[in-house]
Amino acid sequence: MSCHLLAVPFSLAGILLYFIARKRNDLKRVEYIQPLTTLLIIAVAALGFASENANDLYTIFILVGLTFSLIGDCWNVDMTDMETVIYGLIVFVFAYFTYPLAFTVMDGFHREDIIVGLICLALYAGLISYCWRGLKGMKVPGMIYGLVLFILISRAISTFFGDTFSTAQSILITAGTGMIFLGDVQFAIETFRKPPPPKLVIDLKVIGPILYAGGQLLIALSTSYFPGP
Repeated sequence: MSCHLLAVPFSLAGILLYFIARKRNDLKRVEYIQPLTTLLIIAVAALGFASENANDLYTIFILVGLTFSLIGDCWNVDMTDMETVIYGLIVFVFAYFTYPLAFTVMDGFHREDIIVGLICLALYAGLISYCWRGLKGMKVPGMIYGLVLFILISRAISTFFGDTFSTAQSILITAGTGMIFLGDVQFAIETFRKPPPPKLVIDLKVIGPILYAGGQLLIALSTSYFPGP
């Protein structure tokens, strides 16, 4: 078994415990299980240094992003408190901008990015319009955070167009960022769109923890799958 896989079962166990705590709204347990789970995911990413074709710069980028996420996890316990949400948004802007910065530094830009970028920009405008009234005093931070999210997913998709990342990495990166993206869009709709569409929006307590932590785990795993020379 590759060494980076050794920490995966512990991370999955942490995600399961985090899911249970969020589902039960047990904030006392969330307070320590949430950052502990991210610490386990950081361990998965750090083991990328030991992989056969390790790229230390990329691994450092991902570790920096996960460290910002860890700080955000210490804030984002009670997600019904708007002050908590604002602090979380600030920290996660840095976390979620670090990832696309890593993808771009490693792999650059490609012609296909124009099409992907335009699609993401249209979706971004649609989401902001959909939640606009409910954002109220959160309009500016919401717009900034939303833009970073769409940059994140567009740059993740871009990894398929270059030669730096393996196909396995591109799948992990895109699936991971996609899960984070869906989780945050879900949160935005449930929080800022009133009332949410009952047939389209699933209870955040059910899917949110899995999408967030699971997405981070997939991104962490991408540090260990660089192609050989």
